[in-house]
Amino acid sequence: MKDFLSIGEMSALFGLNIQTLYYYDKAGIFKPRQRNEKNGRRRYEFDQIYELATICYMRKLGYSLEEITESRSTSHSELALASLKQRSEELHKQWQELFSIDQAIQRKLKFIEQEKQGLFTDSISVRHFEARKYLDIGGEEMLYSHNSFYFYPTIAFYQGDKKYFGAYLYPDEKSIPDLTVPPQIKEIPAGDFLCGYHVGPYETISQAFKRIRSFGSDLTLDTLTINFNILDQFVENNTANYITHIQVRILKP
Repeated sequence: MKDFLSIGEMSALFGLNIQTLYYYDKAGIFKPRQRNEKNGRRRYEFDQIYELATICYMRKLGYSLEEITESRSTSHSELALASLKQRSEELHKQWQELFSIDQAIQRKLKFIEQEKQGLFTDSISVRHFEARKYLDIGGEEMLYSHNSFYFYPTIAFYQGDKKYFGAYLYPDEKSIPDLTVPPQIKEIPAGDFLCGYHVGPYETISQAFKRIRSFGSDLTLDTLTINFNILDQFVENNTANYITHIQVRILKP
């Protein structure tokens, strides 16, 4: 067993870049016990591998270098255990946040893939839908600060000059994430809907409303227009490529 290790041997032993050990030395996090005065070469005593192993262990747990320095200056078993418990709680919270983000991604993918199947943007048709639930977001002034806008596919409701928003819930939705504002669940009633599409920015969507309503001029239509955003700002940078599914409930054939 060697009494001393060079910086190259220490870096190879731990799979670290030599520059990392240089930085640890300069920052006072992990310093060699010997240094050649003539050439500046660092020499680590063999038992320093346990110290570096602790630093690597804490880095893998996500501790910052500042936290590691503070922990090692005050460390004993009880404090170490308390620190590990706290770190476990932090990681669990991060995991929950990442899981929620992944759920949002999966919802978006599922919604887009379902909506794009057999999509003909020029078509207008009558389709039947069962009752659909959504989280009520409210007006546009609430939209961008409401977490559900980011977690779920967006629904925009237009009625005259009034516009408000919702977040679509799939029928098999098992849980709702911890949102900043407690959500109110509402429902789009079951029925037949006159359906069409708008391709382009939301500023010109009223033209699609007129086209679809004109197509169903022989029907008694609800004054409410329901819009499901298929391709929006979250997946498409060019507003000219936005796709919105427009639905108007048929009150009487």
